[in-house]
Amino acid sequence: MIFNDIIAAIPGDHAIEHATGVYLGLLLLACIVGIISNRITHLPYTIALTIVGLIIAVLHIGPDIKETGFGKELIFFVMLPPLLFQGAIHMQLGKLMDHFAPILTFAIVGVLLSTFLIGGMYHWFGGVESLLIAMLFGAMITPTDPVSVLALFRECNVPEDLKYLVEGESLFNDGTGVVIFTIILSMIMSGENLHVGGAVVEFFKVSIGGAILGVILGAIVFEVMRRMNDHLLENALCIVLAYGSFWLAEVIHFSGVIATVMAGLLIGNFGAKYSMDNKTRDTIMNFFESIDFLINSLLFILIGLELQEITREQFMANLQPIGVAILALVVSRAIAVYSLYNSLNLIGTKRPGKFAHVLFWGGLRGSIPIALLLGLPSHPLIDQYRPTLLVSGFGVVVFSLVGQGLTMKPLLAYLGIGKATPEGETY
Repeated sequence: MIFNDIIAAIPGDHAIEHATGVYLGLLLLACIVGIISNRITHLPYTIALTIVGLIIAVLHIGPDIKETGFGKELIFFVMLPPLLFQGAIHMQLGKLMDHFAPILTFAIVGVLLSTFLIGGMYHWFGGVESLLIAMLFGAMITPTDPVSVLALFRECNVPEDLKYLVEGESLFNDGTGVVIFTIILSMIMSGENLHVGGAVVEFFKVSIGGAILGVILGAIVFEVMRRMNDHLLENALCIVLAYGSFWLAEVIHFSGVIATVMAGLLIGNFGAKYSMDNKTRDTIMNFFESIDFLINSLLFILIGLELQEITREQFMANLQPIGVAILALVVSRAIAVYSLYNSLNLIGTKRPGKFAHVLFWGGLRGSIPIALLLGLPSHPLIDQYRPTLLVSGFGVVVFSLVGQGLTMKPLLAYLGIGKATPEGETY
């Protein structure tokens, strides 16, 4: 293949040149996918990338995964922070506060409930004997990715109330899901058993600590930006904040994910309003959107390369876990959404019942689960189940983005959401 021939032509002792060639090739492939998606297929970009990742895995196209040199540190400390920061700076705090109760309920109670439901089903019916590994998988695939859904919402003129509910839930369940994943992963790495009480205490400790640290660091950067007017320097400060808040929080054993999200929320709201002119705001927003695009592209292609290591025999042996994982995803999401949504309506939120159907079916899984899959470290227990986790996780993402993603528009049409009624309402 041409790509492999180009890479093979690079001298083996030039590691940097070799890695550069690999990643340039992957980014070129991502750009080609984007062009085809935009000009020909008109599929949402994340769905197109999922299909490409699947093709790469099946046809063994591209370099060996070892040539990319990625690992847990690259995924967590290089790729995750800008993804989280980008989502946070676009979230309007006022709208977030309007939906604070349901967002917080779904992001904490819903994520915990989904993790245990998915983990339990994966353990009891998926043939995964280790309860810790099953719970790790549950935490891994719980975070949602609303990119495709929100693009569809804009196209269909969906009510703002529903849009911010979906976006806010995704922003915070990314944080809580990764925190739970990290706690369970640390138990596996240290050889501990699953202690629910201790895990809950640790969850709140690292989450609250990360939130406080993120607000403090965001406030410091905001005060510095307020006293200057240089769009390039202010953009650089935001880059340092995105990575620095994550790094510092992890160093002192708080949640880097929560710290980065809180820092992004502060800059995206107070910073954008009180310390940035239009040029600075456009520079920062466009920069992080571009980084988000590049990282998402790489993640979906990298998972395809990682899956090349799975043999046909391993895949066939894991058909049951894949099926159970997809079923667990749907069942857990339904239980979490409908029980919590109806409970919130009983105590006064009074949102339209049909919104619950969109929240249920619109909880797509995307880049965060892929990043967590790729970032799994080497450990005897993890290595034992790695093929199972990889094919199950990617199976869930394929089902979610392709199956649920392509049926969201018909669901919105069926529910009559986004189409004006004779009275002029939008739902």
